Amino acid sequence: MEKGYSVSTEVPAGYSPDFEFFLFGHPQHLTLQSPEWTQYFLLRKSNQKVMAQVAFHIKDHIARSPFRAPFDSFLFSERLSPLVLYEFVHQVERLLARLGVAIISLTEPPLYYRKNGELLHAILLNQGYRAEKAELSSGILIDRTSFEDKVETWEKRKLRQAKQKGAQFKTLPLDKLPMVYQFIIKCREQRSHTLSMTLPELEATVNKFRSEFILSGVFLNKDLIAASIAIKVHRDILYNFYSGHLKKYDPISPAVTLIGGLYKYSEQHKVKLLDLGTSHLHDQPNFTLLEFKLRLGASPSIKLTFEKQLA
Repeated sequence: MEKGYSVSTEVPAGYSPDFEFFLFGHPQHLTLQSPEWTQYFLLRKSNQKVMAQVAFHIKDHIARSPFRAPFDSFLFSERLSPLVLYEFVHQVERLLARLGVAIISLTEPPLYYRKNGELLHAILLNQGYRAEKAELSSGILIDRTSFEDKVETWEKRKLRQAKQKGAQFKTLPLDKLPMVYQFIIKCREQRSHTLSMTLPELEATVNKFRSEFILSGVFLNKDLIAASIAIKVHRDILYNFYSGHLKKYDPISPAVTLIGGLYKYSEQHKVKLLDLGTSHLHDQPNFTLLEFKLRLGASPSIKLTFEKQLA
């Protein structure tokens, strides 16, 4: 390891690293994912400042980051040199091998989440990791262009039709979480889809990070016809985690009104990116869903899961 740096497995009191957490890499969220999540690796400078982090759940000789979350992987300071980051990745691998780990799995955030993501990808590939899974994520950049001016003609027509029918976007208080969750479950069941978290699991996460969750819905004549559970995964990024709309309202496409409302919410709260999530089904791109998101003004971004066999 480069002089002046050391690797620690102990999280210091009052942990304040030289990088910003994505929510899923926050120590409290890691604990929620699994009570057995105890294997941290922190890169510390001689002044004790933490410059990089990765945390793993180790089971059956497999080290996973994350265990139950959309992504995690290595977090690191923008001031960290590429050489030191390279050495940290290598040192973590050596320490995991000593713990009997045979496979390392890292799920990266979408590439547009951080400007130095390509650096880490190159380092992983050069150290023998392979891209085990490639998903297509899509997000809308929040800028001076209105949502209405970003969407294509067909979706703009749906937005106008929904408005003429009286559809309205509203944010909802967090105590409406059970209602919103059950509504989205119903929407998913209509399409033979499921959700990755149970309501108690989601409630535990919301209770720990109340200020990061945003509930919203589209109403027509006081009836809920579309809803979203969104997460502020970073001060600049709002992630549309779960959403859905009732099939019978397909003709006015309330999902467009829902995303439009989240876009305006993002404008008001100085969010820079509205992440619409991945477009994947049965390990293949869901091109119908992806093309819908692109018509809303979203841009695609790759989300990679890296894997390496140690033994």
